[in-house]
Amino acid sequence: MRHLKRLLQAAACAAAALALALGAASPASAAKYTMKFAHNSPPKPDLLYQACALLFRTHLQIYSRGEADVDIYPSSQLGNDTVAAKKVQLGSIEIQIVASNNISGFDRRYDVYTLPFLFGSFKGAAKVFDGPVGQKIAEDFRQKSGIRVLGNIATGFRNITNSKHPILKPADLGGLRIRIAKNPIMVATYEAMGGSTIGMNPTETFSALSTKTVDGQDGGSAWAWAQKFYEVQKFLSVTRHQLVAGSLIINDKYYAGLPKPIQAAIIRAAKETIGWANAYAEQEEEKIVKGFEAKGLKIDRPDLAPFREAVKPVYNKFAGQLGGMGLVQRIIDAQK
Repeated sequence: MRHLKRLLQAAACAAAALALALGAASPASAAKYTMKFAHNSPPKPDLLYQACALLFRTHLQIYSRGEADVDIYPSSQLGNDTVAAKKVQLGSIEIQIVASNNISGFDRRYDVYTLPFLFGSFKGAAKVFDGPVGQKIAEDFRQKSGIRVLGNIATGFRNITNSKHPILKPADLGGLRIRIAKNPIMVATYEAMGGSTIGMNPTETFSALSTKTVDGQDGGSAWAWAQKFYEVQKFLSVTRHQLVAGSLIINDKYYAGLPKPIQAAIIRAAKETIGWANAYAEQEEEKIVKGFEAKGLKIDRPDLAPFREAVKPVYNKFAGQLGGMGLVQRIIDAQK
């Protein structure tokens, strides 16, 4: 937390120094290109998506020498994840950070990142995203959707919280109604483990947990913490069954129409933001779990072997739609 505050303060000072050097009141006032930047997190600078938006903005101001800037729209102000992503595709929003599973409707192959237990670590995921395999997946997505992936952040692993009882084995999911994102691989994952799910938008989840419409939720720890689910949940099982890949995306037609120096500034700002975010997310993951414990949740760390075994049929069902088992194996190998 302290490191993040220092980083943001230093970045803000650098941006202010640039403004003075350019003879402007601020880099924003001199910007020729201003982009809308949307995400679903509350506007707290210690939360990952908002921190990324702030850091990206400052880097962009610096590297574009004040010619480019972003207006940040947190808390799904411009629509939920899928609605905002559609606006990115249409061009009414330029930039968004969004979980990859929420944009896979544009290209089913992009859902390969949603396969259960595909990733073993933050660093392994970053190797995939930044390497040839991840770049090919991103390029295929761009060609199919008209959306350019500036990069992916390993934002955290999905765990399961609920209000009824500990989840120590797949059978413990029986009888529980778990909120998940509206995604076929997630539905199949829980079906394979014996659970019952309800697809629901992120903005509806807290209310559904409060009213017992659902018993629990599946989500990355950082997101669950940002949404204050500790107020309405009693148990957290650290299953790490899926990685949440946070895709930083931009409308490709808009990007292609920008001057080359502005494109370069966007790419550089994205690269530095993502590099920082990967390290920060990994550092914060265990802290957040401990934070849930401090809020009164019972934390369980079950043996994951039975969960891994249970979800094997999900690979058989979906691999062919996602680029084949060859691609899956390349993703696994790239993490080594």
